[in-house]
Amino acid sequence: MVHSLMVAALVAQAQGPSGMPADHPAVDGNKAAPTAAELIKKLDSAGDLKDREKTFEIAASVARLYYSSGRYRDAVVYFEQAVQKAKDARAFYFEQKRRAGSKALPAPASVGCAPAGDTALDELLKLAKEKAKSDPAAAASCVRAGLHPLMAVEAELGNAKFLLKDGPGALAVYDRALELFETNLDARYGRAAVLLDTRGDDLKALGSARADLEVFLRDDPTSPRAKQAKAFLGRVTDAIAAGGITRLAASAPKPQPAPPPQQQPGMPVLTKEMIEAVQNVEKSPEMDQGFARLVDEGEEHLAKGRFQDALDAYKRVVPFQPDNARARAGMAWSLVGLNKPMADNVWRVSLANPEAIDALGDRLKARGDEAGAKRLWQKLKDSAPDYAPKLVGKAP
Repeated sequence: MVHSLMVAALVAQAQGPSGMPADHPAVDGNKAAPTAAELIKKLDSAGDLKDREKTFEIAASVARLYYSSGRYRDAVVYFEQAVQKAKDARAFYFEQKRRAGSKALPAPASVGCAPAGDTALDELLKLAKEKAKSDPAAAASCVRAGLHPLMAVEAELGNAKFLLKDGPGALAVYDRALELFETNLDARYGRAAVLLDTRGDDLKALGSARADLEVFLRDDPTSPRAKQAKAFLGRVTDAIAAGGITRLAASAPKPQPAPPPQQQPGMPVLTKEMIEAVQNVEKSPEMDQGFARLVDEGEEHLAKGRFQDALDAYKRVVPFQPDNARARAGMAWSLVGLNKPMADNVWRVSLANPEAIDALGDRLKARGDEAGAKRLWQKLKDSAPDYAPKLVGKAP
């Protein structure tokens, strides 16, 4: 969950010493907390926010806000600032662990270092440095407790880098994350998915991916991603047996050629050149209508189980309408249906608007795909517990 109070504090800092203009009316403490969209609007208007000094906690909170809204380039900037802020604490941990040798690290609570919800990393690092004078194992345990939020920060930084087509950068982040916390299952899952997607013909990399997925399933067998992880594991195992993903694909039965895609009036099949051209022209009502028809087509394909056709339709919409929650929900469900390696990441992004996923279930049911709608609602229920009460009567 985004620490909205931290983000709001940074917004106030960016607005000036008082946080608000001098003539701004008093803030009503009884009003609801700002939404993610409202916070992002304030952050975007803060000017030089990226260059301002921040604590680890503030940088991480801002990064996760942008990440949850699909703003990956902005998220990466702040995630990397958070990682940089944790650099000294990380180095201190490894040094104290080296000094402790074979001595087991005590539980943080047993040495007075159990972090509360508002405990800052800098506070625990300061405390750890005091403990290091007499007990390096206690010091290592203390600072490691403060570094625990890095598990989510680095896993999501890796995801964001991969979604920005930086596979090597994503792998480097996942490796670094697992060096600090071997139990970081999100990083382990992400690394396996990226290895499968980017290094599918490297048998050593596939072996690493298989090991990561086996650990993930062993340590979190009831995860909402367990089914997807099992599918990935099967794919990796088959690829290893075949000598790589390319050979595996070559050995698969050749599908029948698909018929040419339906071409809507004014909506030709988009090549890379066409995409670049469209991005540089002013959008028109006719174009928006064409995109709406494609989204409708995508939902019809989903209702009939034609996940690849649906994905192809959504791919022609999302690059031009990245904030179209209905299209993002459909694309996420298409990827889930196809067991694509990055399906889980795209699904998590779509959870920023669970109402759109819920509404997709309604439309699938209305088109006759009641079973598919129930599967979608069940996945939404498992993925978004806070939204689950709204699914009473829909999800089993």
